[in-house]
Amino acid sequence: MKLEHHLLRLGRAIHRRSLHFSDKFFSGEVCPACGKAADIVMRGVLWPELVLQWELNPAWANWIDQREGLRCACCRSNLRSRQLAQSIVIAMNSCLGTNSKTLAELVSNTKFQKLNVAEINAAGDLHPILKSLPLLRYSEFGSTNPDIPSENLLNLSYPDHSFDLAITSDVLEHVPDVERALSEIRRVLKPNGLHIFSVPLVWNKAHSRRRAEIINGALTHWLPASHHGAVGQGKNDFLVFNEFGRDFVQLCEKTGFNISLNKDQRNPSLICFTAQRKD
Repeated sequence: MKLEHHLLRLGRAIHRRSLHFSDKFFSGEVCPACGKAADIVMRGVLWPELVLQWELNPAWANWIDQREGLRCACCRSNLRSRQLAQSIVIAMNSCLGTNSKTLAELVSNTKFQKLNVAEINAAGDLHPILKSLPLLRYSEFGSTNPDIPSENLLNLSYPDHSFDLAITSDVLEHVPDVERALSEIRRVLKPNGLHIFSVPLVWNKAHSRRRAEIINGALTHWLPASHHGAVGQGKNDFLVFNEFGRDFVQLCEKTGFNISLNKDQRNPSLICFTAQRKD
């Protein structure tokens, strides 16, 4: 109980501190998503219970808060989305021989516009940029909007070899069977197709852990239920089934992908995956 009390106090301190950074954080950096030299603003997002559930030390709590809370004042992309945009640009420049500097520039390139792209749930704050792609297939799990199909990562409706590129952003931790979801994404990719994505991954933890799973159709919790959402407002996002550690890389390889990582040297919580289908 003493440890739990200490961690809650730590989480509250981090949350209070992050709220103080709600004004301009720094300015002049070109956003890799929208391409504009916009101010970067900080709004803290972690809350004490989540810090406790994830067993985050102060450094990691601060890094993850920056990952989610540092936003481009122009397009609102947070650090996670900005790094995902950068990863897409790097991979597509390599594949297509283009030299785009930003995602906004890339989506206007005719070579990229010819690709079949699946955005499976909104890719963070990048959807307003990606939606201009003529061959984009965009879906949201549980969508009731007739214009936006719902896709289940455990059973995608797309035929085999449908896409050159699949994009997901902090989705896989909410999926009951991660290995099956990765296998489904691999199935719908063309040979040598790419899945570029982010997950919340604590690199200093060697092993992932399962918080919950579905057994014989029933939800079973191994740890207290954890959701991502706005604390204190009666609002929760999807249930977290898995917390990922370094061994997540091996799981991706096991399901038939060659993996390369885009890791930020200043913030170890910023890791994007480029997973190429092995054939």
